[in-house]
Amino acid sequence: MLKNVSDRANFWTRRALTVFAIMLASLTVVELLKGHELLAGVQFALTWSAISTIIFMGTRMYYVSRGKNCPLCNDLPQEVPTERRRSPAVED
Repeated sequence: MLKNVSDRANFWTRRALTVFAIMLASLTVVELLKGHELLAGVQFALTWSAISTIIFMGTRMYYVSRGKNCPLCNDLPQEVPTERRRSPAVED
């Protein structure tokens, strides 16, 4: 688990920059493949990369604050599974 505030801030900053960079590159390439000019493609990619990153990070931070794990995102440390407590079965 990330122990101090600096580690958490670094984690979320790296995560946001990674998401932004991947979205920016992907959307720029798509816009260029569609035949748009470079400047128009980059403007489009910058705008939608920022919007996508804000939405993604907002939802991830919301779910992490609620303690919901996302195996794909791997935001939370791996926890050792424990057996579920079961109430004794009531026999009729």
